[in-house]
Amino acid sequence: MKRGNTREKREVVIGVALFGLLQLACAIGFWALCRIPGLPGWLFVLFAAFGMFFAGLMVPALWALKKRFQELDALENIKSVTQNKEETTMLLVNIDYIPGKEFEVLGMAKGTVVQSKNFGKDFMAGMKTLVGGEITGYTEMLNEARQIAVKRMVDEAEGLGADAVINIRYGSSAVMQGAAEVIAYGTAVRFK
Repeated sequence: MKRGNTREKREVVIGVALFGLLQLACAIGFWALCRIPGLPGWLFVLFAAFGMFFAGLMVPALWALKKRFQELDALENIKSVTQNKEETTMLLVNIDYIPGKEFEVLGMAKGTVVQSKNFGKDFMAGMKTLVGGEITGYTEMLNEARQIAVKRMVDEAEGLGADAVINIRYGSSAVMQGAAEVIAYGTAVRFK
């Protein structure tokens, strides 16, 4: 486990654990319903099926946990590469020219990501809405999403052979409750 994202990994594990406890409680509840004396057979089958369904929901949750760990490790690699990069980096500006430089336009470069928070953070964000104030979990989520989107935009620009991306813009939209799409786009240019 890398040092920089240990806290985030811990929060993700706590979120999956809370989700697991909820699923376990549902499975136990349906198992208890199956034990009712004189329960018709069709209700027993229905309750048993629901119990197995809720217990089975842990498989995709654990798969998502594994994928999130991979994403966090990749994000840590992105941060370390950008902080330790000694070679020339891609010039990123949000104006439509670079003073003193002539360039040719290569086309649009874009990067997009859809990001969400874990169950625990989402629950805590819901509690925070009761009292108001900044929801730092979502602020962190959007900052992380912007970093990923910019990295993907830079990768696309490098693929075009660009030296810079000008006129950079960001966009964001809610995809579902607790998840947002972030897009970074601009014009890839090569210096003459």
